[in-house]
Amino acid sequence: MKIVQIILFTAAVTFVHSRSRGKDYEKEKICQQYSMFGREKFKASGIVIYSQKFSTSTFEQVNAVLDAMVNLADKCCAEGADPNCYDDGATAMSEVSCMEDSPFPKHPGITKCCEEQSLERKLCLANLRVLSEEFPSLEEPTDDEVCKQFTADPKGYMERYLYELARRHGSVPAGLVLNATDNYSRMVASCCSSSRSKACFLKERLQQKDSKLFLRLASHLCHNQVHFKSLSTGLAVRFGQMIPSASFEEVLPVADYLQQGLAKCCFNPNPECLIKEFIGLKTVLCTNSTLPAKYDKLEKCCTKPCLDVLPCVDSLDTQPPTQLSEVQEPDNEDLCKDASSVTIKKYFFEIGKRHHYLPMPILATIFGGFNKMVNSCCTAEDSNTCLNAKKPLMKKEIGTFISKADVICENYRKLDFTVYKERTLTHFQEKLPGATKDEINKKVEQQAEFASTCCFPKGPPLLCQKLVNTIGHTCEGDTCLLI
Repeated sequence: MKIVQIILFTAAVTFVHSRSRGKDYEKEKICQQYSMFGREKFKASGIVIYSQKFSTSTFEQVNAVLDAMVNLADKCCAEGADPNCYDDGATAMSEVSCMEDSPFPKHPGITKCCEEQSLERKLCLANLRVLSEEFPSLEEPTDDEVCKQFTADPKGYMERYLYELARRHGSVPAGLVLNATDNYSRMVASCCSSSRSKACFLKERLQQKDSKLFLRLASHLCHNQVHFKSLSTGLAVRFGQMIPSASFEEVLPVADYLQQGLAKCCFNPNPECLIKEFIGLKTVLCTNSTLPAKYDKLEKCCTKPCLDVLPCVDSLDTQPPTQLSEVQEPDNEDLCKDASSVTIKKYFFEIGKRHHYLPMPILATIFGGFNKMVNSCCTAEDSNTCLNAKKPLMKKEIGTFISKADVICENYRKLDFTVYKERTLTHFQEKLPGATKDEINKKVEQQAEFASTCCFPKGPPLLCQKLVNTIGHTCEGDTCLLI
């Protein structure tokens, strides 16, 4: 898999690298990168950064701030420019950001930043970031429509494509988005000028399939790294669901390695960091662990090139557990003496293994609630009394919720969607004989949305945590599975 290394620019208004080195360093960095990339690539890199940082902003807002930044570099990086040109221009841009009718991206926290002055204001603006929204996948127009739009305005079409792709992949290294867009741009330019454009598009899309899957997988993992409080637990469960015979101790080193790599590299704009971690996974998983010997399909994945191992593993199905005893609830002493929460991780690993239809977004929600309860009790004056009071309630809630969610996901994944909805309708009609037709239909739609959104490993974590409410749970006081 060919991945091109791209070093991204940093902008003084929103990307200040060093408080101590001051404005001269900022100008030096900007001008060096402006000179290195050229005007168009400099702007393209900025579109990625801003679209990722503020995914709810419009294209027009992102484009406005990038035009201002490019103009600033044009003027102030030129030979013989006034020494104060850059700092004065960056200050003016920060003032525009704080205007009520600013054409620049609007984002939470800006009001507080605008109460600051001078460098402090710019540093505050630099640290703002909206956690990426969970947008649906980018749907491209038909080939004919693509060529019509591209031919009419090649530069404008590609900038909008870059904006849309970046805001949908807000947690991955920005260089991966630029690489994907460069590949797409070459395809469109080539195929729209070809006499056999349909055959050209088909061939090019097949050739780009692996790189698109890689971007999607990296985006999914990095998004989970941002939104799940203990991703290593979720990754451990995923391996346990694939290989029910594996122990927690066998899967934890692999899960920890992957999680630590994501934590280090997802917001590093250069993709080389993340790629290096994915390459290293082959050694950790295929050479240093016992897992491949326990599952022939995983062993087959380990025969693939380094960068293809993780996508292969990600595609493997979960397996139904056989002959597993009931999960033993951890005792109070182990819960509270374990500062790293290994006891809780192992507990949920065993629960997840026994419910292989439940993917990470659902289990992570439950894990978060249980972990929160344990932490609150272990810091209480009488932790033992607190845990004795709350653990039975939490166990009841987890058991009720998991049983319900497991059945929902099993039925959804085994049945045609139409049949699934028909059976769900019959279920609620029998369960709620006094409910109106509208009330029952609402229940059916809520459960169908939960199943179709969350019953897969790549379910959107933020949305799934909200949808947990729609299928019902027994939440008593502050003993609740919700995060």
